[in-house]
Amino acid sequence: MIQLVLLTGFLGAGKTTLMSSILKSYRDKKVGVIVNEFGKINIDAKLIEKEGVEMAELSNGSIFCACIKDKFVDSLIALSKTDIEYLFIEASGLADPVNMPDILHGIKRKTGSPYEYRGSVCVVDGENFIGLLELLPALQRQVEYGDVMMINKADLMQEKEIIEVSKQIQKINPNAQILVTSFCRADIREIVENLHSELKQSQETSNTEGTRPNTLILTAETPLAMEDLKEFLESIAKDTYRIKGFAETDKGTVEISAVGHNIYINPWYQKIVRSEIVVISSVGIRIVSVVTAALEKKLKGILHL
Repeated sequence: MIQLVLLTGFLGAGKTTLMSSILKSYRDKKVGVIVNEFGKINIDAKLIEKEGVEMAELSNGSIFCACIKDKFVDSLIALSKTDIEYLFIEASGLADPVNMPDILHGIKRKTGSPYEYRGSVCVVDGENFIGLLELLPALQRQVEYGDVMMINKADLMQEKEIIEVSKQIQKINPNAQILVTSFCRADIREIVENLHSELKQSQETSNTEGTRPNTLILTAETPLAMEDLKEFLESIAKDTYRIKGFAETDKGTVEISAVGHNIYINPWYQKIVRSEIVVISSVGIRIVSVVTAALEKKLKGILHL
């Protein structure tokens, strides 16, 4: 039986960091990975590429939405034919996983039931969770469906904030195990091996074509001035849920990761074909005018929508 573990959590909560930790912890095992992104390009897959890992990249929607659910089903069936021992699924940040039981039940005829569902680890963005919970139904669903809640970014929080987030989680899912972490640092192998969850009753997911966030992809064929890039990102960040990608700059190749006012630009030591930055809107289609106005001030004619 292939042991299946689902990773959920809001955009920028730390799922990719957790996945990287998992792959290090399970380097002695045959592992498969499915990485899901809302955007048309899969930034997270580039961040966790590992030699010897069976990987499927599913982009441009949630795996729980009809828009790409068929591709998710196809990937599950294909990976069931391999010799992997574990399958880790990193869902997109706005994923609503409550129809996972129906999906696994639906593929049994084609897989011969090779998957044993161990449970779900939900990475909670402790810094932003309270403010986003009422705005985004998918976050509550992620907590409802989770077995282990990892309150991440504790280094950016006060003790009273951690307590409040814990209380909110317990209201939604009183049976969940709660861990408090920074950078998802934990004994992840122990967490996974102690997961023994039964699939919850399936519900209708809130992930639909109509609830998909507006997403833009910005590209550049020539290097960007680092200072102009920083100012551009700072000017649009407040109108986004998430910004991430890779860019070639006059200071070298960098990885970009932003959630709210926290913007990180770090060196990246792998070759990229061109700069690609994914912007996930928190203001709907208005993000187009926000980004266009910002480009007029910085990087006009260099960074393109």
